[in-house]
Amino acid sequence: MFKLHWIEILLRGIPESFLMLAGVCVIAKKSLPIKNYIISSISLSLCIFFIRRLPVYWGIHTLIVIVLTISLLVIQGMPLISSSYGTLCMLLILSGSEVLNILILNIFHIKTTLLYVDSIGASIKKCLLGMPSLIMVFLFILVIYHFKNKHINLSKI
Repeated sequence: MFKLHWIEILLRGIPESFLMLAGVCVIAKKSLPIKNYIISSISLSLCIFFIRRLPVYWGIHTLIVIVLTISLLVIQGMPLISSSYGTLCMLLILSGSEVLNILILNIFHIKTTLLYVDSIGASIKKCLLGMPSLIMVFLFILVIYHFKNKHINLSKI
């Protein structure tokens, strides 16, 4: 079981879900209505919060989240192949940004081993240390969006 504090839903879960769904839409070249996007992002982050609290083996929660995300996007009308491809690409991007973030924090000798402590202070510190990875994901999504739109515009000429 991987415990999270409730503040982590607000500071990490919801922004990460917004980025995840936005990235899938950019990669798949599909869009969601803004209302569905907001509701899906918030519900995905809440589901992830509860999934991570399940008493399952390490890594199983990731598989459940992948299936949940793909299912949510298919329900929203995105084709199965597009949602699967986009979800797996975004998980790869999220994982890569987390690795880069840990490497950067280690280069600057910032302690990254935080044990779960049921306190708001430790949870906020953990979320703040993870913010650079979300910024990297956001920038990567912008780069993908730029190149996909540039490619589309060039093909119309």
